[in-house]
Amino acid sequence: MKTKMLKLESLKGAYPRERLSIYGGRFIQSSRKQGRWLYLVAFPIGHGAVDWGGGALWLLAPAIALSMGLSPLQVGILFAARQIGSGISHLPAGFIGDNLRKRGFFLLATFWCVAAAQLMASVSTDYWVLVGFLTLASAGAAAWHPVAMGVMTQWMPNRKGFVLGMHMAGGTIAEIAAPMLVGLSLMYLSWTQVLQINTIPTIILGLIFVRLAPMVIPPLAGLPIGPNIRSLARSVVQPGTLAILFTIVLHNMAMVAFMSMAPLFFQEVKGFSLGLTGLAFSVFLFGGAVASPFVGHISDVFGRKTMTIGGLIGGGICLWLITFGSSEWTIFPLLIITGILMLSVRSIVLAMALEKIGNRESTVLGLISAVGEGMAALGAVLAGVLGEIDLGLVLILAGSLSVVAGLAICPLTQNSSALSCKSMGSASG
Repeated sequence: MKTKMLKLESLKGAYPRERLSIYGGRFIQSSRKQGRWLYLVAFPIGHGAVDWGGGALWLLAPAIALSMGLSPLQVGILFAARQIGSGISHLPAGFIGDNLRKRGFFLLATFWCVAAAQLMASVSTDYWVLVGFLTLASAGAAAWHPVAMGVMTQWMPNRKGFVLGMHMAGGTIAEIAAPMLVGLSLMYLSWTQVLQINTIPTIILGLIFVRLAPMVIPPLAGLPIGPNIRSLARSVVQPGTLAILFTIVLHNMAMVAFMSMAPLFFQEVKGFSLGLTGLAFSVFLFGGAVASPFVGHISDVFGRKTMTIGGLIGGGICLWLITFGSSEWTIFPLLIITGILMLSVRSIVLAMALEKIGNRESTVLGLISAVGEGMAALGAVLAGVLGEIDLGLVLILAGSLSVVAGLAICPLTQNSSALSCKSMGSASG
């Protein structure tokens, strides 16, 4: 077994051309073509499937609020609880991703956890029971992220920005399609029926991953858990790493604050219909989905700092401008630009964090996501409080948080890109 581990270590950095790994006591060869289909197609689609119900909830929330007589603050608490559940599950999922040999089956389990919890939520009539099941669904979806992203960055370690952008695009596309479907469906169906329908993509991918789960590469042999945690802790407390984590926290708070109250803002302040609100929300997400892989690739080649600062500050300013928009003809272009700027930089910031902290990709991503998603709950609560006063203030809050997040990156030195090692870049083709 020791000899096999040494063989695996000798191949580190050789993928995606090919990789030999021990899985179930057998050596498995993962070809470049097979890896591309699995990690650049199936994984992003899987990300979209686990996030589909969460994407639907952004637009379902106003319908739930109307049906159950909820206030903006109660809607904010609902989203805050989901963020806390998401944050709690990220860190243990990250450790599992770096230590579990059959981590493909862990990814498979996340689909069924999300589907079951959402179906239970759809038949809940009590507010707190609903919050509980939706929080469980969010925790299940969150457990997918650090493991899947860790696998992808380990498979293509010299293209972190690109593969993280691909992963991000899959989830964002789901959050584009789901609100559009919800906006149309709510014209004819109740929110409970719509939530049940939006569980179907998760179930379908859960069935597909029954076959794909054994193909997922296992983690390379690493440090025991104890030394691993101590080494990770020493890396995290470095000033540069703390600045990146602070940026991630503020960015997540900005996104959750905006997305939790945007449907209410468009309907109650701008007078949009349900269909037009769904379209507005999808337009915002569309920009980020299209731009994420390209922006990630550019940051791999030219560096990440300047792009991150520009995206966060520019996106924050655009959010402020949306409050002045008088019709969809001015609001929609601003939403597209805001989505391109704010959503596409997330993969870049995550790549910066991985390069600052080092290896243990799933664990690092789990830690980052736990801190970022957990603190983002505060953004939902603040948005709910401000929404009670004026929904327009929520956009001003989100824009301000984004601008401060961009400013927090300024003191850092230019982050070197993964493609600075030209030989590795050419190897990945």
